[in-house]
Amino acid sequence: MFLASALVPASVRAQQCMTLSYTFQPDCYRPDPSSACVQTVARLDLGPQIAVWVQSADGTQFVDTLMVTNLTAVLGIGNRPGRWDFLSAPLFPYGKRQMALPIWAHARGVLYDTLVMQESICAVGGSGFPGESCLGWHEPYSSPEPYFCRPLTSDEINVDAITCASAFHSEKGKFDTTTKSYYPPRGDLTTFTATDGADPLTFAAVNDLDAVAAATPLYGAPYTGKWTIPNDLQSGDYALLVEVNKEFDSNPSHRYKDFVDPNLASYGIEGNFGQPSVIYRVPIHIDLVSGTAAEATVSQIAGYADWDGATGVIHPPDATISTTDLGSGAARLLQTDGPGGSGRVHVTLEPCQGCTPLPPAPSEVTGLAPVDQGLTATAAALSFLNAQSNGGPVWSYQIRYKAGTSMTDGDFAQAISVQQVQPGSPGSLASFSIPRLRPSTQYVVGVRAVDGCGQTSAITESTFVTPVMHFTQLSGCFVATAAWGSALGPQVRALRRVRDRLRPASVLFAAATDLYYRSGPAAAEVLGRSDTARAVVRRFLGPVGAAAEAATIELPGDRR
Repeated sequence: MFLASALVPASVRAQQCMTLSYTFQPDCYRPDPSSACVQTVARLDLGPQIAVWVQSADGTQFVDTLMVTNLTAVLGIGNRPGRWDFLSAPLFPYGKRQMALPIWAHARGVLYDTLVMQESICAVGGSGFPGESCLGWHEPYSSPEPYFCRPLTSDEINVDAITCASAFHSEKGKFDTTTKSYYPPRGDLTTFTATDGADPLTFAAVNDLDAVAAATPLYGAPYTGKWTIPNDLQSGDYALLVEVNKEFDSNPSHRYKDFVDPNLASYGIEGNFGQPSVIYRVPIHIDLVSGTAAEATVSQIAGYADWDGATGVIHPPDATISTTDLGSGAARLLQTDGPGGSGRVHVTLEPCQGCTPLPPAPSEVTGLAPVDQGLTATAAALSFLNAQSNGGPVWSYQIRYKAGTSMTDGDFAQAISVQQVQPGSPGSLASFSIPRLRPSTQYVVGVRAVDGCGQTSAITESTFVTPVMHFTQLSGCFVATAAWGSALGPQVRALRRVRDRLRPASVLFAAATDLYYRSGPAAAEVLGRSDTARAVVRRFLGPVGAAAEAATIELPGDRR
């Protein structure tokens, strides 16, 4: 979006076309520069959330958002039902995360209705808790979650959280029109049930960040974004800002307590609230009249945000932010060499090439399809032949996917972005992968080519169906596994340990166990088809599982 005050009269509008390119490389947490990324419970690194935007040099005029990562732009972590301080899990934080990218969100200044739980109280076992304090036990108000399965435990950081044995049901929420959020609701929902209520039907329409949504940049490679500067932007001094945030990035100055859902006390991982988002600021002078090229870079942060996202204030750098830990604090972006020298964010301004007059729009990509043996239950690898722009390579590609069978322009805008693909010579092979898919699900992926003048091609699409996921049954516990959706859950493990200890000590219990094994698989199959039945069994087994969990101590070698 562009502020009217940043525009110049049509009579003096510039004739130059200019592009702005920015490059940075996220860095993972590592003990030293020669080490690979670390992924342990003691130091999780789940990847950054990033926003990139341009504003006037004095910060009074917000010009445009250039990029926001999917988790904030599409999946709505800044405005979800639930408490803001819920503890987190490896593939998805729970509850509102207004501290995700607060400097960008407040600078942008767009307000949305806040999402809250549909029910005001979660009642479990005769006790009640405020609805915003419960992740679980919302069955009457929840529906299958298309993105993640369920919260995980601290010993499951390498477990696939997408493809649980049965779907995790999440509260999609309803709008509270009396309170506002600086973040939009999620925009990825395509199917709804009666339990969702009416508001989720409007989420995609309300979310206006689809055009700038981007996949979280991968570690180990630079990320480059390009922006065609609007030809009516007033010449003057501006700044490109990059805000970067991470969960689980604590230090002695920033450790904050999170809230544990009393209904799911064993789920999630503590310690996710740590150092706030940091901001990198690159001053730039844009002159569309002269079309002057320029290069700039920056190495140090300009400041940091409130840790809880309460305001958009930029606090000056100080000793509370880590500076020497790789991938942490002020070093969340890697120091790299670029056209303007060594820095963490590089910016280049240059005139558009061959845009006066405008050339034909870029061609569509061809041959888009999964590669041989490129489909698994949870991922897909696809390839296509590079398109051409005015006889040469295109500038970039926009690649998005969603569950479904077809993709219109409107669907493309609301779909989830895929990692960057570097354009090659026309007709050469390009490839990409899509992680975190659900098994036995039909997806459609669309690819659109972009030229250096900002023109796009028509969408090329391809559909595929992920194979069935094959689960491994772990030591019985059929009904409990079906009810909780995973044989790895702490209640299931505890029930299994109680079974193993009591069976050899009691003839009656051994006979009951044998009878259970003969009837359990059939009962589990029925439970697997009924969300309501699973909820009832969880409510019945919940106190038993909790008691079993409290009464057992997991010894080395005891886990199954």
